[in-house]
Amino acid sequence: SNSPKQLSKVSKHPIIVEVMLYYFKNGFNFFILPLGYKKKFFIDFFYNKKNIKKYNLNIVKNAKLDLSKNKLNIILFDAGVNTNKLSRINKSLKFINKSKLFGVCYGDIFANIDFQKLLSFLKKKNILGVLTSFNERSPYGHLKIDKKNRITNFIEKPIMNDPINIGFYFFKRNLFSRSTFSKKDDLETQFLPKLSKKLQLASYMHKEFHFTVNTQKDLIDIKKLFRKNKNFFKNL
Repeated sequence: SNSPKQLSKVSKHPIIVEVMLYYFKNGFNFFILPLGYKKKFFIDFFYNKKNIKKYNLNIVKNAKLDLSKNKLNIILFDAGVNTNKLSRINKSLKFINKSKLFGVCYGDIFANIDFQKLLSFLKKKNILGVLTSFNERSPYGHLKIDKKNRITNFIEKPIMNDPINIGFYFFKRNLFSRSTFSKKDDLETQFLPKLSKKLQLASYMHKEFHFTVNTQKDLIDIKKLFRKNKNFFKNL
């Protein structure tokens, strides 16, 4: 079966490694991978001796968390094949200190987010979580239509009014010790809306680069971007 897209190479490195290296460059050195379907691919990749050396990895094998300051510390565990995103987060909490903030991302999205600004934004606000939003361009040409159904104008791929959620989150760990969610809840469709109804979720607007790898075409496009500019990811 095919390798997961997070392990597809976009530069010299797979997507997930580029994302981790960006977090690392911004002061984060502990990564939790709650694996499910296709877990073998990730285990084979991260336990590979060449990769451990190449990316300066420290594979953490127990909950004592012997973290090394200057390495990418990674814990990989089996969260179950059919677990949704929220369950994976929930199962990862045992590795996170109760007083801490922690980040969540999907491992297939590039964005040059200023994490330190985002974190100070979260700390200043009396809320439990923040998601990163982005004003996306519509992929379509839009029409202006008058009351008689006549087309009065064409707008080519306008920036849409409502921002999108680009899938980089930070939560206060104590959020999950409250009875905010049901174990069956899904992250995007139930948990985040519940949090927003309680006015406990803020949006941090990201205005620079964002690219989601959803399709084979996206993968080709991001590789082209990298080829055009060898330091593309370093400059993110």
